[in-house]
Amino acid sequence: MSASEVAAGVTAYWDSRAPHFNGAASHVRTPDLWEEVLAAAFAAGEPKDVVDLGTGTGACALAAAALGHRVRAVDGSAEMLGVAREAARHAMLDVQFVQTLIAEAPLEPASADIVTIRNVLWTLERPAEALEVARRILRQGGRIVVSDGLWSAAPENRSDYAAELARLLPFHAGLTEADARDLLTEAGFTDTTAWQHLFRTPPYPGDVPVFVLSAVKR
Repeated sequence: MSASEVAAGVTAYWDSRAPHFNGAASHVRTPDLWEEVLAAAFAAGEPKDVVDLGTGTGACALAAAALGHRVRAVDGSAEMLGVAREAARHAMLDVQFVQTLIAEAPLEPASADIVTIRNVLWTLERPAEALEVARRILRQGGRIVVSDGLWSAAPENRSDYAAELARLLPFHAGLTEADARDLLTEAGFTDTTAWQHLFRTPPYPGDVPVFVLSAVKR
């Protein structure tokens, strides 16, 4: 499969999942937990420009907006963004949603203070490319916040792609914290810090090893 075919396959998968995704998504059921952890990871004393890459149904973007930040959120799935827009409307939160693949996102260099990437890197054929986009759009001293997990630890609860597509994704089984730290270092980020210990209760079922890491663009 070509890179464009992989991207199209991933997008089609999430388009099909969109109508029922929030009914199964643990982070949607525990927004307060995520707001607390993200507030700590953002380390922001005032409203910041936040970009959420691969926003899906918008849970991370909405958490950032609820914390008072100016939020733009991008995703390749029109159906997922439809759910996200409705969630933002229902919560009366102002989020700018843009349908685009991360690699093609029309985001200006040095236009963000914080970039979030949650549960996205495992879905990408080239996860380093998303981190390169994040680094490009961050201002000097800006912060990236990455969260993901080792989803193969709870196969009954995880999303899964068809075998032909899955074998092209280097982290289809999920990511460990060590994986993410290596990716962040290779992308040129520094001062990597873990925040998952702040969860008052496990954020996902099945004892999935989950991490929330922040790092800085120097």
